[in-house]
Amino acid sequence: MIEIQNISKHFGNLIAVNDVTFMVNRGEIVGFLGPNGAGKTTTMRMITGFFPADKGKVLIDGIDISENPLEAKRRIGYLPENAPLYEDMTVTEYLNFIGEARQIPNLKSRIQGTISMVGLEKVSKRMIWELSKGFHQRVGLAQAILGDPDFLILDEPTTGLDPNQILEIRDVIKKLGETKTIILSTHILQEAEALASKIIIIDNAKIVAQDSKENIKNLFQVTNTIKIIYKNNDNFEKDLKGIANITNIKQIEEIKGAKTIIVYANDDIREKIFNKAVETKTTLLGLTRELASLEDIFAKVTRKEVDNEK
Repeated sequence: MIEIQNISKHFGNLIAVNDVTFMVNRGEIVGFLGPNGAGKTTTMRMITGFFPADKGKVLIDGIDISENPLEAKRRIGYLPENAPLYEDMTVTEYLNFIGEARQIPNLKSRIQGTISMVGLEKVSKRMIWELSKGFHQRVGLAQAILGDPDFLILDEPTTGLDPNQILEIRDVIKKLGETKTIILSTHILQEAEALASKIIIIDNAKIVAQDSKENIKNLFQVTNTIKIIYKNNDNFEKDLKGIANITNIKQIEEIKGAKTIIVYANDDIREKIFNKAVETKTTLLGLTRELASLEDIFAKVTRKEVDNEK
């Protein structure tokens, strides 16, 4: 596992990271979220040993990266936001260069397996400068996983890619997540929603929320949002208004006599809605509680400090 214990980093008078603590267990894909300038990249650079922490510890499988950096770094693959690649090499030449520098055993076999894993077979003999941005990111991923590390640190891996390239890189990350532990920094919330099992949100250099994706949605649920699909009662919306704690009802659509509405409430009133449907002989086709999206949660927790200052 990766253990981050009360790490801090200052650049002059600027507090980039302030007393950050979290843990990443083996087999997790963790979405590391935060606004620009919140401290994401600085935290990831301390995890990889690129920056030393001013305070606190970074433990990689129990190894303190400040005390035994080579042993700790052998367990980590790192893809920075702008991966530094040698453009005048072919893909295979570059990976061979990286592998020799890291003294990776069975290098030829590792290169072949890595190229296959990230989908670089068709461009393996081409010069890196000839490749698209999407393939540049694949090459960056390839160098990160070449030594078969247990942990991957990916900083904004889909920045600057077009929608198709984003989907391609996400598929690669999903595949890697089957065998690797991944910390994924991203400002694309749909990306974290699609890939991560755990969410950590940093704002103004501090962790403001961390939990499993499901728990964090429940914890920061702004209101109970209930989606209802029904038929055989044109007055059901009026009937529902008699239920306490409902704050608003919004009609979404009507298809072949089945109406879809969204009910907003201060409590989980699904049982009351069901009883009201039975009482009024309304046919319920759907009754589900809609959890807040990560966008809702992100906006709520990162605006809290701003709101408190007003």
